[in-house]
Amino acid sequence: MRRPTAAAGAALTWLLALLFVAGLSWLLTATPLIWGKANLWTTGRLGWLAFWQTYDVARKIERPRPAPGARVVLLGNSLIWFPANERVVERELARLAPGREIRIDNLAVFGMRVGDLEIVSRYLPRLHPTLVIVAISGTELVETSWGKLLNPTGELLDVGWSDGPVPPSGMVARADRWARTAWRLYRLRQFAREAILERLQSNPDDITVPDEFASTRAFFDFLHGPGGPEVEVAYDAWRRQPTLQTFVAYLNVATRLFGVSEPLPDAGTLGPDSPGLRIFDRLVQRLADGPWKTAILLMPPNPLLTFDTTGAYHNAAFAARSADLVRATAARYGVQVIDGRQWITPAGFVDFYHLFPGLSGFQAPLAKEILDALGS
Repeated sequence: MRRPTAAAGAALTWLLALLFVAGLSWLLTATPLIWGKANLWTTGRLGWLAFWQTYDVARKIERPRPAPGARVVLLGNSLIWFPANERVVERELARLAPGREIRIDNLAVFGMRVGDLEIVSRYLPRLHPTLVIVAISGTELVETSWGKLLNPTGELLDVGWSDGPVPPSGMVARADRWARTAWRLYRLRQFAREAILERLQSNPDDITVPDEFASTRAFFDFLHGPGGPEVEVAYDAWRRQPTLQTFVAYLNVATRLFGVSEPLPDAGTLGPDSPGLRIFDRLVQRLADGPWKTAILLMPPNPLLTFDTTGAYHNAAFAARSADLVRATAARYGVQVIDGRQWITPAGFVDFYHLFPGLSGFQAPLAKEILDALGS
């Protein structure tokens, strides 16, 4: 029998290796093997929360749920992640428009800023949305001690052959992004590794977030564990005497996960040419150029902040300036702006900016705006 030449043997080896890698890539990225984790809330390991939420976003992009009717994608951070649970909003839509099928995909992750939103928007063509809503409060447009313009969420999902608004730090980072763009397994390797490890040795501290909470006490128990009753007592004291001062007293008990207020720069530093606004401009331009409808939702702050006349807990000038710049950018590309800043009463807020899931009633005006934007 004639032996194969060395060149033929090498070619066969490379072919077998490529087939093996292709099969492994398919097994890890196109099957339920790594996409089965549902307990994303890592109470005992909060450093992992954004990672597993990013994993959830990747799952929705890589293995989208069927959308027999319209698909609505929500982009944002924890401000929209908490009150816009997909099933809660879908139930409200079904109540308002019986028989109409609308799928909600919430692609929000804690701590996302405009750089992260811009990167996630690159994946939207895979979902074929009918409507995209970007939830903005203003803090997403600037870098503070609480977060950069581009955070680990964006770094994990960054794809594209050309540089985006946030250029890579060097050629190595650029080549890494190209590899993520070309090779699906490489792009998802960290999710695959951690999901497999989680399957082999699950963490009992990881729990599933309920679609809805029956009461504020149930939410506080979920969020604070054994400290829930103490937080509820402070919250009830505020409800009996609903002033800014009593709310701050409640927050001083409840700030184990959220700060009282985020330190923001002077409003004068925020302009059309500031780094965050340039990224936001690129984001809105991409969305406006897409084959879907786009809307920007100005998220509601706690109305109690109107009584903060000294500016101890918020920056009114920054909030007004950022809203004006968002509107100007949206108008430049013909994108609708939904002003939700007066939607919710103080009783709907966990703190000065985060809303209670379900209990705030945020899903009702959101569903109405979605139906108005989709039209008949």
